[in-house]
Amino acid sequence: MISGHNPPRLSYIGPHSEFDYKSNQIDSYVDILKALLENIKLNMQIDIRITCMDISDFKFSPGFYLDVIDEESKDVSSLIDEITSLIARENLRVFFCLSKEYFLGTQIEGMKKSTTSILLKVSEILDLLGVCGTSILIRIGSAYGNRKETMSSFCERLESLGNGVISKVCVMNDDKPSLFSITDILSGIYYRMGVPICFRILPHQFNNGGLTIREALFLSCSTWRSGEKPIFVYSESQEYDISGMPVSNKSREYLMNRIPTFGLDLDVIVDSPAREDSCLKYRMDYKSLSPIVINKYNKK
Repeated sequence: MISGHNPPRLSYIGPHSEFDYKSNQIDSYVDILKALLENIKLNMQIDIRITCMDISDFKFSPGFYLDVIDEESKDVSSLIDEITSLIARENLRVFFCLSKEYFLGTQIEGMKKSTTSILLKVSEILDLLGVCGTSILIRIGSAYGNRKETMSSFCERLESLGNGVISKVCVMNDDKPSLFSITDILSGIYYRMGVPICFRILPHQFNNGGLTIREALFLSCSTWRSGEKPIFVYSESQEYDISGMPVSNKSREYLMNRIPTFGLDLDVIVDSPAREDSCLKYRMDYKSLSPIVINKYNKK
């Protein structure tokens, strides 16, 4: 996993800024495949080879959940062929992120149903594209005052979806001490399910679980399966205190510091309102940026 100190491959969460939001309602498999293909092509134009679509950016009609894939359909087969060819030829990675609105650990029945439904659908789409490894980023949800019980419910629901979904999921940490740190996810989900952990650096600085940034990054990367390159979600706070520690959990648009990979061989997904512009600016500024403040005693 240790590789050196070259800058990692970068991407961002969400659709490209030139993607047509007027057509963001998804009524069928064709709609979501078209959206994915358009974003892949827009990213390739700027040499971004990782596409991370945020499911929460789309509205799914009831008809989408009833749609059945007809692989013999010309529209479906041509879209699948074009996407799979690009993935193979250009060494692309495709991810779907469930950043909000979808939580498996929820106690809200409607949200539980919508989350399980969308996970099954997204997993089916990834299977069609031949993407079988870790490719879905999710969070657990509210803890309801009992992290252990909530993580147990999360695992039971994930198990009910089958190995096809389990093999694609990785779990992200949260920013509130009442929610789920890397330490919580390791003991409550990884040890039980073997599901990898996707480390988010800014939330960790508000809920570190007793780990430094370096420890948390190494630990989360160690949970990824052999042969899979870990991903790391990086963002910087809109506001810092005098010692360089973040005081806001909201992400700034453009990165002011060098992304700390500690020599690990991983890919980085930037969580930023500026999306692809943040990645492009970082690539231009990389050599002139200073390291972030790595404080052993991060805020808890």
